[in-house]
Amino acid sequence: MDFSFFFQNDFKISLPEVFLSTAILILTLHSTIIVTFRGVLLNNSLKILSILTLSSVFYLLINDKIIFSNFFSNLFISDDLSLIIKLFITFFTISCFFIFDDFLYLLRVNRFEYFILILCTLFSLMLLVSSYDLISLYLAIEMQSFCLYVLAAFKKNSSFSTEAGIKYFIIGSFSSCLLLFGISLVYFSLGTTNYLNFQLIVSEVFYTNTFLQVNSFLFSSLFLILFAFLFKISSAPFHIWIGDIYEGSPSSSTAFFAIVPKIALFTALLRFFYALNLFDFLFEFVLILCSSFSIFFGTFLSLKQRRLKRFFAFSSVSHVGYILLACSFSSIESIESTFFYILCYSVTVLSLWIVFFALQTSVNVGKSKEIADLSLFSFKNPSIAFSLLLSLFSLAGIPPLAGFLAKINIFINVFDGSLYFFCFFIILVSVISAFYYLRLIKILYFEKNSLNFFLLPMSYSSSLVLSFCNFILIFFFLNPSVLYLISQKMSLCLFS
Repeated sequence: MDFSFFFQNDFKISLPEVFLSTAILILTLHSTIIVTFRGVLLNNSLKILSILTLSSVFYLLINDKIIFSNFFSNLFISDDLSLIIKLFITFFTISCFFIFDDFLYLLRVNRFEYFILILCTLFSLMLLVSSYDLISLYLAIEMQSFCLYVLAAFKKNSSFSTEAGIKYFIIGSFSSCLLLFGISLVYFSLGTTNYLNFQLIVSEVFYTNTFLQVNSFLFSSLFLILFAFLFKISSAPFHIWIGDIYEGSPSSSTAFFAIVPKIALFTALLRFFYALNLFDFLFEFVLILCSSFSIFFGTFLSLKQRRLKRFFAFSSVSHVGYILLACSFSSIESIESTFFYILCYSVTVLSLWIVFFALQTSVNVGKSKEIADLSLFSFKNPSIAFSLLLSLFSLAGIPPLAGFLAKINIFINVFDGSLYFFCFFIILVSVISAFYYLRLIKILYFEKNSLNFFLLPMSYSSSLVLSFCNFILIFFFLNPSVLYLISQKMSLCLFS
C-alpha cells in the first residue's frame, strides 16, 4: 500500500495554506542568505514579494471549487465560512502592507523578519478559521500569539515596545493556559476533541444518566474556553491589557492587531460554541453580560483618553461588545448581523489607521499621536479629514454609512429577543459614545493649533486603499444586499 496517497486530496484542498507556508520558508531562506552574505537591506523588496505572495494566495482562494470537505483526519474543515473569512483576512493583510510603507521607512524598521512574522500570523489565522478540532485550534492560536508577541516588541530600542511585548506575552500565556485546561476538561468529559463528534456525543449524554457526571466538567470547560477567547478579543472585564499594548507597540503592529486577528478569533469562537449547541442558554447569558460590560466600559474609558492609540484601543472594546451582543442569540439572523458588523467595522478601522499614519509631520515622527494633533487638520488636508469624518460617523452609526446598518441589525436582534430594557440601555450608551466621535470632528474642523507644521505626503498606495474604504462604507449602505448575502452564506455554515 502506498501511504503517500492518503492525504493527496487533503493537500489539494489546503493548497493556499501549503503555498503560503512554502513561500514563507523560501522568503526566509532567501532573505537570510542575502542579508548575511551581501549585507543588503530588503525592506522594500521583501514587502513587494510579500504582497505578490498574498495576491497569489488570494487568487488560489477565489478559485477554490471545493464547497465542503473535512481534511487531515477531520482536523480542519473547508466550507463557505472559512473560505470567505480567509479572503477577507488576506485582503486586509495586503492592505496593511500597503499602508505600512511610509511608516516603516520613517521609523527605520528595515529587518526582513517583520514581514515574515506578519505572513506567519496570516498562515496561523487561516489555519484557525479552518480548525475543526480543539487541538488544531489551540496550535493555531498559539502560533499567531507568538508572532504577535514579537511584533509588539519589535522596536528593541524602545522601552515602551518591550514593555508592551512582555505584557502581551504574560496576558496571552495566561489565556492560553485557560484554553488548554478547558480543552483538557472537554476531552476528559467527552473523550474527543473533534467538532464532528461533539453534537452526537453531547446529545447522547444528555438523554442518559451519565449527564449528571460530566455536566460539571463540561460547564467548567466551556467557561474556561470562553474566558480564554474573551481575553484574546479584549472583551470587558478582560480588557485591561489592551491600552498599554496598543500604546507601546509599533503603530504598524497595532494596526495589524486591531484589524486582522479579531476576525479569525470571532469565527473560531462561533464555530466552537455552535458545535456544542446544547449549551446555548449558558453561551447567551455570559455573552450578553460581557457585551454589556464591554459597551459600558469601552464607552466611558474612551471619553477621558488624550492619545489616539489608547482612544482606538478602548473604542475597540465597545465595538467588541456590540459584536458579542450580536452573536449571543442563537439564530441565523443574529449570526448574520455579527458577520455584517465585523466586516463593516474592519473596513472602518482600516480607514482610521490610514488617517493615523497620515498624521506624520516634521515634528512628531515616531512620537505618540495626541488627539490634539487633529486640530485644523481639515485645512492642511481636506480630503483626508473628510475620510476621517466618514469613518467616525460610521463608527457612531450615523447614516448614510454602513456602520448605521450594522448597529440597526443588532438593535433589531436585541428587540426580537424581548430584551427591551437592555436595548434601551445599549441605545443610551450609543448616544454617549457618539459624543466622543463628535468631539474628534470638532477638533478636526474647528479647534485652532498654534504650531505651524507641514504634513508629510501620503503614499499613493495608502491613498488608494483609503479611497476604496470610503467607497465601501457608502456602497454597503446604498446597496447592502451583497454583504447581507455574504453574511448569510457564512452564518448558514454554523447551522448546517
